[in-house]
Amino acid sequence: FLKEMINKYWFLTDEVLNDKIYYGLEGYILPDTYEFLSSDSIKDIFVRLLDYTDKKLSPFKEQIEKSKHSVHEILTMASIIELEANSASDRKTVSQVIYKRLDYNMSLGMDVTTYYATQKQMGETLTYKDLMSENAYNTRNTNMLGLPVGPICNPSNISIDAVFNPSDTDYLYFYADVKTGLVYFAKTDAEF
Repeated sequence: FLKEMINKYWFLTDEVLNDKIYYGLEGYILPDTYEFLSSDSIKDIFVRLLDYTDKKLSPFKEQIEKSKHSVHEILTMASIIELEANSASDRKTVSQVIYKRLDYNMSLGMDVTTYYATQKQMGETLTYKDLMSENAYNTRNTNMLGLPVGPICNPSNISIDAVFNPSDTDYLYFYADVKTGLVYFAKTDAEF
């Protein structure tokens, strides 16, 4: 089915077939309200979902094609941004931190990827074992450099836009408070 969908949609590539990915279409089903008939087949449902994704990604197509990152990587970044920040401005600053860390060849160190890697709910306690687990999603493991193997949620257009319009700051660190939704940014490790 995934191979058939890859042939049908410009934004799906063989990257979704990586056997380390938990769910092949994670990140490609954009959030919205959908209505389906009980007679719709699973294939009909996914085609409608992917048609909607095509509609929402098409305005970004030129930027995606010009990017040094694949659409899969862009959706992966957008998914991290989606879970790390709530406001559009914070999402753009988180985007900038991701780019800066990638440029500096640093571990991303994003808790949301560890929650996804361990399949824990946001807000549950992450143990040292969780943080250090070797997993293709866990960017908190300092041995993992670069992006996780794939998206960790289905991002909104605001988060996708943030990938293409990062803030112009010198921040390299941030702390996202799960309880309040506030994000605190820092330029140095000492400040962090």
